Amino acid sequence: MNPVRSLVSWLPLLLFTGGSLAAQQPASADSAPVDNKGLLITPFIAPGYTPEMGGLLTLGALMSFRPAPILKRGSQEPVQRSTLTVNGSYSTTGAINANAKLSTYLRGDELRLFVDFAYKDMPDEYWGVGYEAGQAPEGDSTTSYQRSSWALFPKVLFRFTPTIMVGGALDFNSTTATDVSPGMAEDPYYQKFGATNLNSGTGVVFQFDSRDIAANAWKGLYLNAQALFYGTTLGGNNTYQVYDIDYRQYRPLGRPGRTLGWTVRTRSSRGDVPWAELSQLGSSTDLRGYRQGRYRDKAMVYAIVEYRHQFTSAKRPGGLSRHGVVGWVGGGSVGEDLGGFDHILPNWGVGYRFEVQPRMSVRMDIGFGKEFYSDGDVFEPAVYFNFTEAF
Repeated sequence: MNPVRSLVSWLPLLLFTGGSLAAQQPASADSAPVDNKGLLITPFIAPGYTPEMGGLLTLGALMSFRPAPILKRGSQEPVQRSTLTVNGSYSTTGAINANAKLSTYLRGDELRLFVDFAYKDMPDEYWGVGYEAGQAPEGDSTTSYQRSSWALFPKVLFRFTPTIMVGGALDFNSTTATDVSPGMAEDPYYQKFGATNLNSGTGVVFQFDSRDIAANAWKGLYLNAQALFYGTTLGGNNTYQVYDIDYRQYRPLGRPGRTLGWTVRTRSSRGDVPWAELSQLGSSTDLRGYRQGRYRDKAMVYAIVEYRHQFTSAKRPGGLSRHGVVGWVGGGSVGEDLGGFDHILPNWGVGYRFEVQPRMSVRMDIGFGKEFYSDGDVFEPAVYFNFTEAF
């Protein structure tokens, strides 16, 4: 499927339920839009294209709500809306993908609960471990296999100060490989851990969060640092540790709706990390344009700078249109450890935004990643469709 054709065909499809924005109030860079709506539901259906799944059709919904009390404890400031996104897709390669993500703010935002769930049953590729392995060509006899996996990741945070939260997390995940190609079967790292791995871990989480709205920040800083420890206590097969630091910052440029955001994230693991749980690059939230899992190792890092522009409209409260665009540049790397990065995978792209709920948009991104061929390097596109911003 041609990625540009996917973008054009997406535009006229059903994106939102009528009237969901009727109660939106004027917005500013210093305050979030306030509404008196209860549950808002935005269904969607759209085509897309990614390097790992090919052409696909995605359907799902964005739901937002405000659990009582709706004001932050000790103030008249409203708690931001909680969100639940669910989606599923089926692709031209026969891939089935389902995801659900809950972000909810409870007890006047004194308690935050985040839950991520993912399920995949799809033809996939495994190149091996390291940057050089990822540059090899894919093939039915060298890299292909059938992947069946699921992951459940709940996280609970308690507020200590207006910007600091501390809590804990659980991670349960499983991956099974079938129809393994001879090339993958001969890989030493794959042989060490085998076709099936069940992993379970617990850990601690620290957050500093001064963003105005998590789903679409116009200003503020976000830092999430977590350490997860996996073992056999909760039924896992492997013993290892994962250390993850996610930094994001946002700065308004003049008027509301024009934002410069940047992020740096690093993930490092130690111990007997199974092949499916190594640090990877390439997804709808980091280096958009690279095939997920092509580059994997015990450590990874990436950095992205993104400009977001929401157009103006005199006909809407707050003076902002529902339409917006973004552009980004970035790069990343994988290595055996945090000191082992000796290359950069460049990344860039553009995107379109359509606001369907207050400060929440559907997004279409076209990202470009470098593919290495014998006759020269080429930047090839991938199209991503999702709710809210990439970071």
